[in-house]
Amino acid sequence: MLSAQGRKGEMTEMDLTDLVDTHFHLWNLKKFQYAWPDADVPILFRDINIEEYAEETRDTTFRHAVFVQVLNNCPEETKWLLKLAKTHPFLKGVVGGIDLTSPDLEKTLDELSMDPKFVGTRHILDFEKEDWLTREDVKKGLGILEKKGLTFDLLLRPHLLKHVPSLGAQFPNLKMVVDHIAKPFIKDGKMEGWKEDMEKIAKCPNISCKLSGLVTEADLKDWKVEDFVPYVKHVMKIFGVDRCFFGSDWPVSLMAGASFQKVFQVLQDILKKLDVTEEDQIKIFRENAIKFYNLKI
Repeated sequence: MLSAQGRKGEMTEMDLTDLVDTHFHLWNLKKFQYAWPDADVPILFRDINIEEYAEETRDTTFRHAVFVQVLNNCPEETKWLLKLAKTHPFLKGVVGGIDLTSPDLEKTLDELSMDPKFVGTRHILDFEKEDWLTREDVKKGLGILEKKGLTFDLLLRPHLLKHVPSLGAQFPNLKMVVDHIAKPFIKDGKMEGWKEDMEKIAKCPNISCKLSGLVTEADLKDWKVEDFVPYVKHVMKIFGVDRCFFGSDWPVSLMAGASFQKVFQVLQDILKKLDVTEEDQIKIFRENAIKFYNLKI
């Protein structure tokens, strides 16, 4: 049971059940070759399978999850997860790493979309030049996603935020979400620049924000809940509670010593400090995710 702030300010007991994790990863070192993680990150550089995730979440109230790609331009990874979803029904959505610039994009998306658990795409921008989001071939691909009713996860760092408002305007019917609140400089306590750019993005009603990836942007060995409060407070103020939702970013969170349960607890503690109501917490941990990814729950 979770203590929550009621609408009239009284403390009430709330049971957050049947929740949705919108962001977790798996990898199979025998099946795929990864640019990251590598041997420099020994806690992650191993096979991480869906059974381990199931065990990690077993004693929580999370019953549904969305896998997010690790590999760019790799429909094989997406097919692997869609196959796993057939035997692990808690896996309700797969965000794939599909090449948006491929001449076969429509064909690939049509094939994957035969499975209703294929919900959208993402592209890891760390491996691209800074202007990748502005390229015409990329925009053409985003237009195809929009036409097909799929989503696009934006994995961004602060220096790329300037490119997003124009995309939101150009593709008003494409549902996009900023992953990990755009990886601000939490370790340094810096908000300047990130704060203003996120405000511009939030003016696009088709763009949401994942409350995820917080612990790995702080001091990995010495973080505390208070480090994250101003960032989450700002995001929730500008996007509104209806466009924010939770993602564990497990197992990457292990780099900061945070289990799935710990990541969940961190966001609960932040929301408690921000006096977020029971109704709004249910949106953040369940309802908004279902609507955004059109999950069949």
